Amino acid sequence: MSKLDTLKRIEQVREFKKDEAEIEVHKAWKALRTEQEALAVLERLLTDTTVGLERKKIGNIANTYELTIYYDYIDMLYRKIDEQVLVIKQKDEELSEKQLILVETYKELKTVGILKDKVVYEDNKRKTTIEQRQMDFAYLSRLPRE
Repeated sequence: MSKLDTLKRIEQVREFKKDEAEIEVHKAWKALRTEQEALAVLERLLTDTTVGLERKKIGNIANTYELTIYYDYIDMLYRKIDEQVLVIKQKDEELSEKQLILVETYKELKTVGILKDKVVYEDNKRKTTIEQRQMDFAYLSRLPRE
């Protein structure tokens, strides 16, 4: 039974590791979603600013100072969007790595479960063989001798 006890302890450790990996995947997913939402906000700002610039151009009320401010702001938004896309790519890679770790922990847990089942099966088989031998011996010892 010491094999079984050892495997149970290993299974507990793997279960803890799996739970930890699930939490990490969830955190990485939330971080990715947050960054994607930030990108969506930047894109909305860019769209709104571009529409505002077009209105100023059509209205003929825009002076060069105002146009310069709009163009500088739009340029800054493009740079921020590019930076945000890189951040999202990094967060997506982190999420993928954590998902791979989670898959590995599931595999490890499944392997330990299979080993544990095998040890239980072999232990039961051994016990059954011993019981059968004892029953055979008891039966044979009751037979009359000739």
